[in-house]
Amino acid sequence: MAKVTVTIEGDIDEVMATLQGMAGYATSTNGARNTANPAEDEPESQAQPESPTTAAEAEPGHGETVWNSSYVHTFWRNLSDTARQAMVRVSRSPNHVQKRAQLMHTLQLSQRELSGSLSSQGHSLNRLKRRRGDVNLPRPLTYDKVEDVYILDGNFAEAMGELGLS
Repeated sequence: MAKVTVTIEGDIDEVMATLQGMAGYATSTNGARNTANPAEDEPESQAQPESPTTAAEAEPGHGETVWNSSYVHTFWRNLSDTARQAMVRVSRSPNHVQKRAQLMHTLQLSQRELSGSLSSQGHSLNRLKRRRGDVNLPRPLTYDKVEDVYILDGNFAEAMGELGLS
């Protein structure tokens, strides 16, 4: 018999929404099941995609959207605490680059623990895409195997500073 353990982190509304989404339905405000369209129960501000506010926020020709404080705010609240700590540490480093060994030592994590916690980036990016429309944002914290360093996207780091996260 297979055994699966799932950990869902967040406030009660997010946990319930996640569980309902996993079950394939949403409940309306009166508790009735709605299997037709789970997005109908989301507030309009979350259900409607938001686009960048200025043309300068989109990179021409690359098809990627640039990180801004609004995107970072939404992304940030769905990250694991350890992933947040890692991003803060790297944001404080010169050029937003930090050696992997130094980051592991600072956070007192093994390589596996660090990599595992940073996997929440993918989950948070997917959630951001669902909530804000089909935005194409780069991963904010990437790993360079050749240099053995973590690199934080410059626009992401700037938006973190604007939000007081770094």
